[in-house]
Amino acid sequence: MPVLEGEPNAWMASESLRPHWHSSLGTSAWLHPLGIWTSRRLRKGHGPLRKKHYQALNLIEILRALLRPKRVERLETQTALAFIVGPLLFALGSWVQLHTNQEPRLALGLLAIGSVFFTAGGWWQLQQARIGDRMLPRDGPSWEWCGLRCTLTQSIGTVLFNIETFFSWSLQHPNTELWLWLGILPNVLGSILFLISAAYGLQEVGHGRLLVFEPDHLGWWISIVNALGCVWFMQSAIAGLPTNLPLEQVFDSTMSMRTTLLGSLAFAIVGILSLAECSEDEIRPSEAPLSRKNL
Repeated sequence: MPVLEGEPNAWMASESLRPHWHSSLGTSAWLHPLGIWTSRRLRKGHGPLRKKHYQALNLIEILRALLRPKRVERLETQTALAFIVGPLLFALGSWVQLHTNQEPRLALGLLAIGSVFFTAGGWWQLQQARIGDRMLPRDGPSWEWCGLRCTLTQSIGTVLFNIETFFSWSLQHPNTELWLWLGILPNVLGSILFLISAAYGLQEVGHGRLLVFEPDHLGWWISIVNALGCVWFMQSAIAGLPTNLPLEQVFDSTMSMRTTLLGSLAFAIVGILSLAECSEDEIRPSEAPLSRKNL
């Protein structure tokens, strides 16, 4: 049986999968003949696990996974790299805004280009989830698993950030209506969608609970740091809400830039941890009977 579009998800007849963990936010794991297949591992192209629902890695093992050679043609690797480059450009643009009094075009350009990498990462992540969706039983509700909802809401959010950043970069002195509809509103809606995505991501690793404590679970760290970044982006959007439309004044522009910087650094850490996650089965291969290593 061929591997789906180059992404080595463990393949098995979809009828053999049955929901294992389910809540109002969607299904987060399925029972597989060889173990538990979690939502995150499904959409990342990793197979089910025999003994536990995640690979338990310590710090040294995470570093080893990060330093393992990666296959750049894989969607998982491309997604991680995009979520490193994009947030770092966002962080650099925010830092330039905070620490220089020069023409803001450079800072706004960095934010705009960074948003392109955000969108690319979101799109590749959504593509991974769509490939994983083909492995699920056809008799179940469509789009009902939290991993697909997580990637969809985040992907739409990145597109809205594209609109906001390119608008700010291209129009230095827009009229009030354009500023409100293309500058303020996309930023707020994108931040809200990021928060929704973070909730699905926490549910995905918490399996019915939004908050768990699994410090040896790489996916848990990714979800926690990602949620923190989403909270900072939401704080940035709130601080950037207008207080005087005709004068285009906001609550606290400095706070908005600072929290954008903090959120961007958090997302860059998420990208780095996700890059390590690409190779987690290569560190503990005995726990993953159907991983990318042997498919």
